[in-house]
Amino acid sequence: MSLYSRERTRRSLFATVGYRSISQVATVLSYVVLVRGISEESFGVYSLLYSFVTILTTFGSLGLDQTLKRYQPEFLSKGQGRLANALVRLVRRARFASNVLLILLVILGWRWIGSWFGLEEHLPDFLLFATVLLLYFQTNILQFALSANMLHQYSIGSIAVISVTKLVAYSALSLSGSLTLQWAIGADLIAYGLAYAFLAIMYRRRVVSQAGGTVDALPDGERSRLTRYATYNHFNDSASVLVYSETDRFFLAAMLNPLAVGTYAFYTRMTEMLSSLVPTTLFDSLIQPLMFSVKLSEAREKLPKYFTLLLNMNLAYHLPVLVFSIVCHREIVDFVFGGKFQQYSSLLPLVVAMATTGNVFAVPITIVAQYQEKARLILFSEIFGLYQVLAMLVLIPALGLYGAALSTGSFHLLRNLFVWWNVRDLARWTSWRSTIMSALFVWGATLAIGWVVTTWLSLPPLLDLILVGLLCALAALVYFRAPGLCATDRELIGNVMQGREARLLRLAGILAPASGA
Repeated sequence: MSLYSRERTRRSLFATVGYRSISQVATVLSYVVLVRGISEESFGVYSLLYSFVTILTTFGSLGLDQTLKRYQPEFLSKGQGRLANALVRLVRRARFASNVLLILLVILGWRWIGSWFGLEEHLPDFLLFATVLLLYFQTNILQFALSANMLHQYSIGSIAVISVTKLVAYSALSLSGSLTLQWAIGADLIAYGLAYAFLAIMYRRRVVSQAGGTVDALPDGERSRLTRYATYNHFNDSASVLVYSETDRFFLAAMLNPLAVGTYAFYTRMTEMLSSLVPTTLFDSLIQPLMFSVKLSEAREKLPKYFTLLLNMNLAYHLPVLVFSIVCHREIVDFVFGGKFQQYSSLLPLVVAMATTGNVFAVPITIVAQYQEKARLILFSEIFGLYQVLAMLVLIPALGLYGAALSTGSFHLLRNLFVWWNVRDLARWTSWRSTIMSALFVWGATLAIGWVVTTWLSLPPLLDLILVGLLCALAALVYFRAPGLCATDRELIGNVMQGREARLLRLAGILAPASGA
């Protein structure tokens, strides 16, 4: 059986859905426990520490992560398993070395960093957190290595291990009254340590041993090709430091205070949890290997169909989330999080709206650019980061947290438009007219009805959440039957989902009725 066959894809799809569901539930619950259990200022420091993930992701990347994601599926599709394993080994070692070097530089410069961002007293916390950082990146590499081998039951299963371990640890600490910043970091360390050990064992047993090990070194021709791609992507990653919402926190810490960081992180983290269910994010470990394994001779026919499917499925998820956050932002904060950061609840729909450009469009556009090996194009797009810096400096003093959200959202929009314009030959949204018209009609009406329900009925927050949630679910069923999904989308989904689940998809309106029905 081919590694990227329909049957393997279907099996990996169900593993992804199952373990992602567990992970998402545990992540939301652990986040509620954490926010309720520690002070607002401690949550701000915790969020700022996690922003260092962005620093290591960008400046310490060496282009390794993107190179692994681009070329490991290609090697595997050609039956070059030992070569793919050699690439994984190289990326793991080089990434570890670059991360250690950057962490040492941060420690040496802590006197300046701490005074600038209000973290002077938190060097011991960063020293503990540095171990979390190292485990985080090594875990990510192994997760993708296993996903490229269509072993999603292990790669996505490890994400569930992390989320459930955090939930159990946070809950135990909260019940005992000892949930502090230090213990929260310690819980994260345990979670990533367990996941890394599990992944390392599974990778050696299910991949390395079955492929007969690894080659001693990459061939000269492949080495020069990969080095060129990695070099461009290193500069891409370094220049894209402003893409991440975590970078906004450094601006807020320098221009405002850690409490503002905590407030902003609270709403952006809620958005990130919601965005993790966007199809291109939920199934990224499945989508990327499948897209990158498409033959060049078939790209012009297949990639526009895949690109359209990804955009339409992303919008089918993101639009109801946006409507729900606009109508019920105050009720979400009051009921779920006990009113913490409630004075800025209107920031939630703004952050969700701004995330549309970052989550719905960015991933499909970037995948097409990477498929065409246009790393230089992605690098050029980072020039819009100069706009974001200027916007931050102007809008944060004027609008505070809202200025940070507007700066980041408009930056994503401009950057994505630039990349799309240069890959539009393959990145064609073939159903854009019908999709946009369906979205305006269905979700515009849903927004108006939801506003009437919450404004005129004056119900308790929980009832508002339930009623608007049911309204959005009903609207989604209507939207699935509208031209929001085109015929090609339904055909592609039906090609994979041919088991008992096909009947549920037909009932939901995602698949067309069976012949003769």
